Amino acid sequence: MEKNNDRTSTSTSTSTGTGTGNSGNGAGRGGGEVVTKRAKLSVKSALVSGVTSPSSLRNCNHTSSNNSDSNGNNSNSNNSDRERDPAPGTAVTVAATVVTATVESIERVEEKKVEADDGGEGQQDELDAIFDDNDDFVMLSQTDNSHRRTPLRHEGSSRTDSAPRGDDSLRGPSRNTSVDSDGEPLDEVELRAQRRNIFCNIHGHIEFEPALVDIIDTPEFQRLRGLQQLGGTSYVFPGACHTRFSHCLGVSYLAGAMIDHLRAQDDNALDITHRDRLCVKLAGLCHDLGHGPFSHTFEMFVNRVRNAKGQPLWHHEDASLKLFDKLLVDNNIDLGIYDLQLPEDTNFIKRLIQGLSEDEPWPTDIGRPESKRFLFDIVANKRNGIDVDKLDYFMRDSVSALGDPPIGCDVRRLIKSSRVCTVNNHPAICFEEKMALGILELFRLRAWLHKYVYQHHTGNLVEEMISDALTAANDSFSSLGGVGGQTVQSISDAVDDMDAFSRLGDWILQAIEASPDPKLHDARVILTRLRRRHLYASVLSPLELVDPVSEATIQREILSFVDGTEEQKQEAARAIVVHVANIDYGARDANKKPINPLQRVHFFNPKVDPTIAYGIDEKKFPPLFLPQTFGQRLLYVYTRNDEVHGCLELAFQRWKKKYIQKAQAKPGVDRASLLTPVGTGNPQSPQHARHRLIRQNSRPQPVPFRGINP
Repeated sequence: MEKNNDRTSTSTSTSTGTGTGNSGNGAGRGGGEVVTKRAKLSVKSALVSGVTSPSSLRNCNHTSSNNSDSNGNNSNSNNSDRERDPAPGTAVTVAATVVTATVESIERVEEKKVEADDGGEGQQDELDAIFDDNDDFVMLSQTDNSHRRTPLRHEGSSRTDSAPRGDDSLRGPSRNTSVDSDGEPLDEVELRAQRRNIFCNIHGHIEFEPALVDIIDTPEFQRLRGLQQLGGTSYVFPGACHTRFSHCLGVSYLAGAMIDHLRAQDDNALDITHRDRLCVKLAGLCHDLGHGPFSHTFEMFVNRVRNAKGQPLWHHEDASLKLFDKLLVDNNIDLGIYDLQLPEDTNFIKRLIQGLSEDEPWPTDIGRPESKRFLFDIVANKRNGIDVDKLDYFMRDSVSALGDPPIGCDVRRLIKSSRVCTVNNHPAICFEEKMALGILELFRLRAWLHKYVYQHHTGNLVEEMISDALTAANDSFSSLGGVGGQTVQSISDAVDDMDAFSRLGDWILQAIEASPDPKLHDARVILTRLRRRHLYASVLSPLELVDPVSEATIQREILSFVDGTEEQKQEAARAIVVHVANIDYGARDANKKPINPLQRVHFFNPKVDPTIAYGIDEKKFPPLFLPQTFGQRLLYVYTRNDEVHGCLELAFQRWKKKYIQKAQAKPGVDRASLLTPVGTGNPQSPQHARHRLIRQNSRPQPVPFRGINP
């Protein structure tokens, strides 16, 4: 079907005086402007020419231009709902209906204009007829003085692709929404029409610019829909099944809110440009691209395998940078059309994702002076830990897992109280002094979430089982990757091939369960245990550690107390799981000791001098709200195999007795706290023993795990 590539609009104003403009609806208006007859005829001829190919026409259901769904689809005048193919033999009738409806709508606009010119007094309705001849549909609408768009007629036209534009399905790599079909750049009105409004259950309706929409509508970003934010925590808190996709959208929104607030201060004395703002929002959007299945659980699994092979550790932040480059290349996204300077701005985006500590030298490849160092405090703040990434997941994780944050956290007020001041000869984001208690509550929320959500003992068990299942399936689960479609032979090796890695998701567990491959038998046994809630068993109650000790050291020392034959000792070594939960307020000194996080935050007093930053004196801080300690280390010991539970329990008791004796000899250690078990319940009670007996007798014994231990 031949189409007119120019997007044409007819606009008539019947108001007295100057007309208004509304760039958000994709059409410009001017006071007293009348569309010429030649423009109307060109639209009619473009539509009439479509009858030459009637078989490609489809009916489309009308979608309001201001509606959006929670999946990120903006149903504007360029989008349509899922289409229905017309019945055979009706295509010509449909095409005729389109042309007739278009001509009739033009005539109705002319008639209403004549009526307004003849007898209208005061301000009349402004009429706007939009003719959108894109690949999706033709939409005719009118706009009154309240700027509410109401449809006149909405009929289908042909499409060249099979996926509805309104759907968030993955687009082709040649997509470029910043130029028209002739390759000409779109003007400001047309670019604004491509913005997407998304409803977020945390932040409400948020809008994304065309550059961000280009990133969102790529396979690399869409894969985040299949990655749960909290890994195996949903097995404890069923509501905590939100994804990295929604989190990244929220971080990008908060990054924009923060930089807009700073930009509005003192008539933008900080010289924050459009480029700076867009780069910060893009960094917030792409900061978690490199997460694997079940988020941090996958990182734990990969590093256990790589450590056993003597390979360097893998970090998801590095994968985020590689996927960002891959995303731009594979989808032909040119950020230069959005006034970004390449490659300086792409380097800047990647450095924002990495973060920049206070003592790191200023990078020279990002095209910005060091006076803009404060921009690194927004997405990944390595100076004091207050950034929009944490602000979003504190709120999102609390609401999803618990319904509401257990501690008050007013993020918008915190953003509004921020300002850039000079700290140690560098510009940094500071906060009003009155927000000190609120910021301390924010860090306390972090510790609370780590204690009861992120490092919940049952959640730890689930994540250990997922990691073990991936380890058991590692060398027997291949995936497609690389240029030319070569096969990656193991799951852990996929992190070195971005094509293979970008295809991984939480679906991998279902794929292992559904596979008939006999080599995946051990992995399927572990997943069957997980589905039946036959989790690994705890060995005694958690123990609070008074000094930092590595998990490998603790495991080796506990196994040295195991009695029995050499075979029993080997089975105990395969069955033991040692986990140390570090729970703190997010701040540590040079010796890795938890400290008051307010020591790293600077404040200002707007009533005295808003340009002077200073720290908070702990002696002047209300002792009622200041905790005595800011960190805790808890030791958990689990067993994969119930058959060796008894010998591991005895070995752990012996090690624990020796550890407490050493700890009590150290000065400043509370002896009573060491002797008090952490948590509730006594594992030595008859109830616990009876529970273990019932569990052992009522459930089938699993195949002993033969995976890789650190």
